[in-house]
Amino acid sequence: MEITNKYDLPEAIIRAISVYNYAPEEGRYSVTDLVNPPRMRLLKIRHWRELSVDASERLWALFGQACHKVLDMAAPPGSTVEGKLIVDFEGVRLVGKSDLYHQERVEDYKVTSVYSFLLEDGKTKKEWEEQLNVYAWLFSRLGKPVKELWVRAILRDWQNSKALQDMSYPRIPFQSVQVPLWPTPGQERYIRARLEAHRIENPQCSDEERWLRPSSWAVMKKNNQKAYRVFDNPWQAENLAKTDKAFVVVERKGSYNRCENYCPVRAVCSQAKGTKVVNLKERG
Repeated sequence: MEITNKYDLPEAIIRAISVYNYAPEEGRYSVTDLVNPPRMRLLKIRHWRELSVDASERLWALFGQACHKVLDMAAPPGSTVEGKLIVDFEGVRLVGKSDLYHQERVEDYKVTSVYSFLLEDGKTKKEWEEQLNVYAWLFSRLGKPVKELWVRAILRDWQNSKALQDMSYPRIPFQSVQVPLWPTPGQERYIRARLEAHRIENPQCSDEERWLRPSSWAVMKKNNQKAYRVFDNPWQAENLAKTDKAFVVVERKGSYNRCENYCPVRAVCSQAKGTKVVNLKERG
């Protein structure tokens, strides 16, 4: 995968970003590979030399890597920091690198957005729960028991003004959230299921994997920027709009957010090309 530099970023940034630019290998799965959509990994393997990404798209990832490096240097005594975990399992090699293992606790640092937490009502993302439970399974296979899982998140876009106005907004630009620890048999069932999904010849991404944002219909009063009500289907919106001549209905078209903005293989993926979110009216 080529790293391009459309915005003439400094050489040091390009070199730092390039350090983590490596192709997936057959028979070897990182924890991220395992949790991510199988189609993404397959297309990376098939088209690695054709793919490109601009360095500007990797800046937040670079920021996260820098934070990890500093936090690793300050880890508590006796911790396992950035420990390489390698387990051979059912004909493949599973590889992970946890951020911190300390006192039978796995901790994962995240540099992420406030939105990630507000969207989930304070709960961690599903992918994070899956990721940390795979780490826990790897540690247990290597003789290191795990009793707790934690996400330690630095909120990169936190704003003090919003914290003062909204009590549901995080008080500081940091969140510490305990992740549910699955029983070991459940962790192993999950890993087996993911390996089976990755062995499908031509896997397709689900709406969930494509980060579907469904279409919605906003009922608005003319010249107002804020919606009066928002509905998941057009009929409810149209019925409400009939009650007041000042109302208008505005469709907010859905999107596959990962396909459109974040997937590294979107340029070579037929599923990502020429697709649109089909709304209820079109489905009939």
